[in-house]
Amino acid sequence: MGATSSALVMLFALFFIERLEFICSRTNSNVSCIASEREALMKFKGNLTNESNRLSSGVGKDCCTWKGVGCSKKIGHVVKLDLHNPIPDAYPNPEVNKLGGQISPSLLDLNHLHYLDLSMNDIQISNSLGSLKSLRYLDLSWSIFEATIPHNLGNLSRLQYLNLSNNDLSGPILDTLGRFTSLTVLDLSQNSFNDSMLYSLCNLSSLVHIDLSVNSHGGAIPHCLGNLASLSILRLSDTDLQSPIPSEMGNLTQLTMLDLSGNGFEGEIPNSMRNLCNLRVLDLSNNKFTGKLSTSVGSPFGCIHNSLEDLSLFSNKLSGRLPNHLGEFKNLERLIIGMNSFYGSYIQLEKGPSEEATLRSCYGFS
Repeated sequence: MGATSSALVMLFALFFIERLEFICSRTNSNVSCIASEREALMKFKGNLTNESNRLSSGVGKDCCTWKGVGCSKKIGHVVKLDLHNPIPDAYPNPEVNKLGGQISPSLLDLNHLHYLDLSMNDIQISNSLGSLKSLRYLDLSWSIFEATIPHNLGNLSRLQYLNLSNNDLSGPILDTLGRFTSLTVLDLSQNSFNDSMLYSLCNLSSLVHIDLSVNSHGGAIPHCLGNLASLSILRLSDTDLQSPIPSEMGNLTQLTMLDLSGNGFEGEIPNSMRNLCNLRVLDLSNNKFTGKLSTSVGSPFGCIHNSLEDLSLFSNKLSGRLPNHLGEFKNLERLIIGMNSFYGSYIQLEKGPSEEATLRSCYGFS
């Protein structure tokens, strides 16, 4: 998706983390570990395995000083447990640093736990996970491969952030997604979920970020997805989706990124999409769209031309003359339209506000 989209995701992640007050809880000399919670952490640690012994800091009476443990300054309880693997897979022998074993039921004794990150490990999850009703942040990405999601995960009604990406998951979570009414960020990319998941998202009105890319959804985008008025980032690339894009997608006026690449979408790009006034990144590449660009995102009407920075229509069945209106896209920095049937002359994009020539790249003109 390019540097622009990566920057958007990074900025959004930082924004979300800053919003969650409990993440900012830090240990200081005035906070002392509660004995029952220290005992629970010791049992939790005892159920885990690790060749590199990276949990060795979990000693001493004050568990609030242990690496990865965060306690609230106000109430003294453990509110954060961050045991993600800090060593990326790109490093030699990353398996050595992974935590193994099973989540201990003792975790339930941490009644005030708001934040749990066990990503990039190899941990067996248990039903106790669905009983942590204070959780607002849960990251199990790259950690529970081909596992069965606890049936009671839907009980986490206060959850605002859920990341289960890169686990090749399928199954029961489809029945519980609709219960996460407080959910703001959902990342289920790189799994094996099917199309029924999409319908379960339609009533989650708090969603701001959805990433369901690289799954086996199939079918069509449900019309009701257009009801998610707060949505800023929607990534549905490589999900075997087909059929035309519903016109209701034009109702998502808060969208800054829309990635529908690598699917089987057909028909024309809906005219309603030109009204996405905040959209910065639009990737519709590698689909089967037909029609003329001038009737959709290339139209002089609407407001998408004021915001769009990155547009990819590569490898579709679009045709006709390239509209001159493309030159009026004030912030467009990247335009990829090859592998279509366009004709027309090269379009000179406008200069930036400083009237100095800005580096802009356009591919696919004939």
